[in-house]
Amino acid sequence: MSRGLRTALILVAIALFCCCVAGLGVTLLGTSLIGRAFITNPDRIETIGRQIVDYEVPAGYEEMFAMDMVGVKMVAIGTSSVGADFMMIVLMQFSPRMEISREEVERQVEQALTRQIGLGNADWVSVGQEERIINGESVTMTVREGTTDYGEHLRQISGFFQGKGGPAMLIVTGESEAWDQAMVDSFIASIR
Repeated sequence: MSRGLRTALILVAIALFCCCVAGLGVTLLGTSLIGRAFITNPDRIETIGRQIVDYEVPAGYEEMFAMDMVGVKMVAIGTSSVGADFMMIVLMQFSPRMEISREEVERQVEQALTRQIGLGNADWVSVGQEERIINGESVTMTVREGTTDYGEHLRQISGFFQGKGGPAMLIVTGESEAWDQAMVDSFIASIR
């Protein structure tokens, strides 16, 4: 399977995850609704991203797409070129009226990544937690690693914090060999 196809499937999986978090089953959405939910206009993507939090897009990255539906806003930021160094940053914000639990969202993320990203199944293992300051608050970030059926080693860091309009979540996922910790640190520091 080509890396471009896998990347496209990753984006679809993240979109499907957002729909699950919002309480909508994939079977209720249908393919056409998901297709209309993707926002690809650069100005609209930036607007939705800035409704979640203010941040600086890392050098060599771009805002790829956004979603704004049923109380969930999301923006995906990825490397400009799809290759071995591909990493993806996802910022999500949930309506303050939504009752969500960290455990449920993390379970949904894990399911989306292991079943739907096109890399085959991945055996994810929590390898620790890191305390970070995001948007002025101390946040416990969960660090996971996994290996796909194709032998690719993945890494992920995720955590909840307060966004502009409600609870927000940051998820950074990428191949372990290409993991750019300096970029992750810089991006987290830019969130305000």
